[in-house]
Amino acid sequence: MRLSRFFLPILRETPKEAEIVSHRLMLRAGMMRQESAGIYAFLPLGLRVLKKIEQIVREEQNRSGAIEMLMPTIQSAELWRESGRYDVYGKEMLRIKDRHDRDMLYGPTNEEMITDVFRSYVRSYKDLPLNLYHLQWKFRDEVRPRFGLMRGREFLMKDAYSFDLDQSGSRHSYNKMFVAYLRTFARLGLKSIPMVADTGPIGGNLSHEFIILASTGESEVHCHKDYLDFEVPGASVDFDDIAGLQSIVDKWTSLYGHVGKTRHRCLHKNPRGQAGIGARHRGWPHLLFWHQIFGADEGGGQRSRRRRAAGPHGLLRHRPEPAGRRHYRGLP
Repeated sequence: MRLSRFFLPILRETPKEAEIVSHRLMLRAGMMRQESAGIYAFLPLGLRVLKKIEQIVREEQNRSGAIEMLMPTIQSAELWRESGRYDVYGKEMLRIKDRHDRDMLYGPTNEEMITDVFRSYVRSYKDLPLNLYHLQWKFRDEVRPRFGLMRGREFLMKDAYSFDLDQSGSRHSYNKMFVAYLRTFARLGLKSIPMVADTGPIGGNLSHEFIILASTGESEVHCHKDYLDFEVPGASVDFDDIAGLQSIVDKWTSLYGHVGKTRHRCLHKNPRGQAGIGARHRGWPHLLFWHQIFGADEGGGQRSRRRRAAGPHGLLRHRPEPAGRRHYRGLP
């Protein structure tokens, strides 16, 4: 289509609500339009960009062996009551009622629903391992929406959930996602650095955030300078090679020394090897990542009510967090 026929409402002036450069440029370039606080319409140019990002994410997820599905945005409150999270999730959850006065909610995440799908259809260990993912709009009622897409209330999220028989199987599923995210960020031209992360209220002992480097970041991240020269696995990587994937993950996590309580630090023991880098402690334009591993219980720790809903295998207490909603939002 000719540009003269394309709908591209560019702006001459910078809107007063635009606080950072990415927000200003996307508004002025006619990529999006703010409809209300933290909620944006993607205009034709912005939608094209979003679809291209979706396609890259989808290709890398499919390459890793994950299977795409789609779950509804509106969920029943009963399922969340069964897991115990309906009353404790907080005001970020948008609670609504239908015409029959039944409690519903606009899904902020999908652990409960994917567990219900799994327990309804998977009856044999022969069906495992299983990794299901989808790209779906989510809503979380942020107390202070800001920075355009970086801290919005409605956002597009890629969340994946793997079900495994044992500890070694779940570790392999974790490694698949770890490598898939490295490749996804690299294909988008972004420098990402995986860092140890707090597992949050779900618990566990294995979690990573992928930090995107940018000059307009809100946080300062300290990392070993060698990270900047690490090569991302190529298209020939074998996701069925257990030892090969483990070696890649070991390489990218080999420089950890100390992780501070702020979850913003990855310090090598040799101070001279550190490089202070300004980083965008966020990630995608309305496209977030989440992966949850379900598998055999390791034992120890507090049990979650969600484990009972997951059937005989329960919820394994570790997960990768390549885009926890609290930590990643929007391109630099």
